[in-house]
Amino acid sequence: MKFARSHFIFSKWKTVLAASALSLALTACGGTTSTGTQSPQGTSASSSDTLKVGMILSATGTFAPLTESIRNGFQLYLDQHNGMLGGRKVEIKFEDDQEDPQVALRKYRQLVSSDKVDILVGPISSAVAYALRDGVEKDKIVLIDPNAAANDLSWKQKSDYIYRVSFSNWQNGSSVAKYIAQNIGKSAVTIAPDYPAGREVIQAFKAAFEASGGKVVKELYPKLGTNDFATYLTTIAQTKPDVVYSFETGSDGIRFVKQYADFGLKGKIPLTGTLELGDNLILDPAGDAAEGIISGVLYTPWLENNVNQTFVTSYQKKYNKLPNIFAVDGYDAAQVIDLAITKAGSTRSDDLIKVLKGISFNSPRGPVTIDPKTNNPIENFYVAKNVKLDGKIVPQVSQTIPNVTMPETPSPAAQ
Repeated sequence: MKFARSHFIFSKWKTVLAASALSLALTACGGTTSTGTQSPQGTSASSSDTLKVGMILSATGTFAPLTESIRNGFQLYLDQHNGMLGGRKVEIKFEDDQEDPQVALRKYRQLVSSDKVDILVGPISSAVAYALRDGVEKDKIVLIDPNAAANDLSWKQKSDYIYRVSFSNWQNGSSVAKYIAQNIGKSAVTIAPDYPAGREVIQAFKAAFEASGGKVVKELYPKLGTNDFATYLTTIAQTKPDVVYSFETGSDGIRFVKQYADFGLKGKIPLTGTLELGDNLILDPAGDAAEGIISGVLYTPWLENNVNQTFVTSYQKKYNKLPNIFAVDGYDAAQVIDLAITKAGSTRSDDLIKVLKGISFNSPRGPVTIDPKTNNPIENFYVAKNVKLDGKIVPQVSQTIPNVTMPETPSPAAQ
């Protein structure tokens, strides 16, 4: 029954998107459009002041596909608001941190000291986020984090100047652990890249999985940027767990999913994982190899809400493809800056941080509130299984996990 309903929703969305595309095409020929051009609170964009946004992301390496999506989402929001945020014309200064904390520190100094940006957006890597944290705190410049999920940015290293609009490693790792333990298997092998985010995600999964009656029997940590997973797949096959739980993202994730199937493990040992394994960024290039994976997703293009419908239609029109969660994160980074400046009536950091704490906004993924206790979003996650519908692999949502909230302090195991 769940499959049938999901198929209905998917088919319904195809109809809606087709109708929306036709409407936009007519608009381009002289019709009207309902796409908003006002700031979220209806403020006219009349100021001639320029807002300098320093964007520091990873345009080379494993995370390059994420950067493209984040920039696409951010630009789409600007397009829908006459290139303005909070009534200011936006000028973007972009820097590639190359996934390297030392490079990131150099690029950060360029943006803050030489380019004198008003606000920062970035980074992607948790390791880079930790490296930038002290500089941001010292310089008292607001950083809107569209992806880096480092847990300690919400705990011991929390800063009044850093606000995350995406998710934390704790949320990504723990969201579906209980479901997996109760519905798929009790013994698990985990695999994640050997860097801060990989360790934190697995730590969160292990704590929640074992609290629900499961047992992690082996943890595997290949280096970030691994091309050949054969050694790790051999270990999984020899261990014979009930289930494999994976956090692999970007190009690493695509390679891992394909090699898992090529190695003959698909269909023998259930593959589960974080939101990345249910996202279009991996599903589209991985194709049939991704079928059957169960994950805890934060977003799919088929979520039913008005904001998402407009977002998906506009994104498809501009980029000729469906959006993924990272595009949503970029879109929401722009949206929260717009809301904060409008609400504060200022671009000064000390004014912005007063309104960023507890700010709420309607994202394509649903309602989101920045928890003032952690500067991290309170948001829904979804249990999803990748299924093949009309020749395309899509995440089919079966359960909603509402208002997933990061704890204010780490559990003893995470300290």
